[in-house]
Amino acid sequence: MSLPGPLDGVRVVEFGNLVAAPYCGMLLADLGAEVIKVEPMTGDLARAIGPFINGESAFFMAVNRGKSSLAADPKTPDVAAALRRLAIGADVLVHNLRLGAIERMGLGPDDLMARAPGLVYAVISAFGTTGPAAGRAGIDLVFQGESGMMSIAGEDGEAPHKTATTIGDFVAGTNAAAAICAALLGRSASGSGRLIEVSLRDGLIAVQAGWNAQFFATGRQPVRTGTASPVTAPNQTLRTGDGHINLAVVSDRHFVEVSRLLGLDDLVADPRFADNASRVSNRQDLAHAIETVLEREPTDHWMELFGEAGLAVGRLLDLPAVFDDPQVIHNEMLVEMQHETAGAIKVSGSPLRLDGEPARASMAPPILGGGSRAILLATGLSNEEVDRLVAAQAVVEGASG
Repeated sequence: MSLPGPLDGVRVVEFGNLVAAPYCGMLLADLGAEVIKVEPMTGDLARAIGPFINGESAFFMAVNRGKSSLAADPKTPDVAAALRRLAIGADVLVHNLRLGAIERMGLGPDDLMARAPGLVYAVISAFGTTGPAAGRAGIDLVFQGESGMMSIAGEDGEAPHKTATTIGDFVAGTNAAAAICAALLGRSASGSGRLIEVSLRDGLIAVQAGWNAQFFATGRQPVRTGTASPVTAPNQTLRTGDGHINLAVVSDRHFVEVSRLLGLDDLVADPRFADNASRVSNRQDLAHAIETVLEREPTDHWMELFGEAGLAVGRLLDLPAVFDDPQVIHNEMLVEMQHETAGAIKVSGSPLRLDGEPARASMAPPILGGGSRAILLATGLSNEEVDRLVAAQAVVEGASG
């Protein structure tokens, strides 16, 4: 960003592991915050997950750009004191550690916010910090299963499906970042911080608002419809002569236009398809009639025809095709960075744009402990004290420390 980011001058301390809190921290870094990632001596668990580029985890680098890394043993008294000073001096603390872990480090919200009333403290948990399931361990597969998401994914009668990405982590990280930004804005007027709590399962329940609405209105479990929309038709994946397209019709006018372009004007007069409710009830018959025509021509033909008519139509792209797409390239959703040990790396770009430019931190993901010395010196330790902690194997000092 050519101008300072909106969070320029905000210091964030992240005790993040794997995905949710690290993704939150990266979003804040992309918006201009200084993000200090505090890791155990062995590092964020994501560092051990492949594939690897010159020994560095591509998985870790995907959600940790824009940060500096402090790797230290919080059980060591001097480290514990330094971490406390670091947290008290921060604007934001965010973590997704197991219930009770951060309290055992002396860094719980009650303790810190009493000393730093302006601190915005964000906790990302599995099921919530209180209640009957607060102590349960959780992971994305569990959240997708227990949010109802897997009960509505796939075709009716098939085995349960899940979304391939760990969507619960990314939704929770985004929710936490949004709440943190709101709390910082409120603090500018009140001077008071906030305690923010975000549950991974709650986030997945919330993003199913449309499906939940069906259940609330009818009292019945929605029927799984695969790629087809449960509320409009045709709105699903359809076969073409050489593959598939996704075609979405959301109004009677668009249905008339699709029927005309396909040479199926008789569909408009068919009582089975007279209105949207009828088309939804007879979705399979309608899809069969449309596919009979779509299969006569390749995908490119239909993309051009429907696109020129202003209809919502799209291809099914694999990842190589996604990152070759001209609009994806234009939007800078593939970013190349120079990493200290991995060398040239590629990471996903930010979906946020500010003043016409991507909101993206320029710093590459950190090596383990790359910022340890500088961060500890800023908390008041001397070079000699840091040397002693490194020698005692209580601090990891990376090559850039």
